[in-house]
Amino acid sequence: MAGEAKTNQFMLGTATVMVGPQADLFSLNPDEHSIGLVKNFTLTSEPGFTDLTQGVKNTVVYSVMTANKVRANMEAYEYTAKNLAYAAALDGSTITPADTATTLQTAVAANPVGTDTLELAAVTGLVVNDWLHVQEGSDDRVTMGRISAIDATAKSVTLAQSFKHAIPAGAKVTKVNAIGVGSKKDQPYLAAKVVGKLADGSVVSLLIPKLRVTNGFAVAFKTDSFGNLPLQFDVQDLTASEPFYAEFADKGSAILLTE
Repeated sequence: MAGEAKTNQFMLGTATVMVGPQADLFSLNPDEHSIGLVKNFTLTSEPGFTDLTQGVKNTVVYSVMTANKVRANMEAYEYTAKNLAYAAALDGSTITPADTATTLQTAVAANPVGTDTLELAAVTGLVVNDWLHVQEGSDDRVTMGRISAIDATAKSVTLAQSFKHAIPAGAKVTKVNAIGVGSKKDQPYLAAKVVGKLADGSVVSLLIPKLRVTNGFAVAFKTDSFGNLPLQFDVQDLTASEPFYAEFADKGSAILLTE
């Protein structure tokens, strides 16, 4: 019958998107490399042609494919430091969760001249140039700064920046990642593996050996809906000197594996 379905391979489902260094393409796994909750992942191929025309009406008599741009777009919902770095066109693969936390041991008095020293309950896990958040309770009273020196014996840190307000003892001190926004630093080429499920449970996999994140940084604090990072991957062809060139030389920019 015309229009009758032949299989159950209908496209309705979600995908796991894993991103990492080019050399790790075949080692990418959900535990280490997944960017988390992703909606509306879409891969597109956009061929371009150069046409040869003839006659007064310039009718096309021949055409040659001269381009085939491949892009991937998605909405990433987890605002991790790694995802934010990728979205800001930086190397998120080198960032690890900043899970070192302690408390302020001794209260800091207000000082109109400025104070730059914090006495902490512990300094384990902290190193010079780490960035800190000092939060009073669950309020928005947050002091931040970069560590310029550490005294392990006194369990104190000196910040590169001074502050003039008081901070109570017991305030939560957390090491945080500093993500540059608007940086002119070039993002290294990355690789991605995407695994999605069709409506019947079968798996479709995608291997992208070379990409850069060209769009997606968006930090919007709003109350009508959850924010997301509208990531865009621009996919490029490999050169002969890059990893896995032999596997992709005759396939193009990516490989789609489906049953």
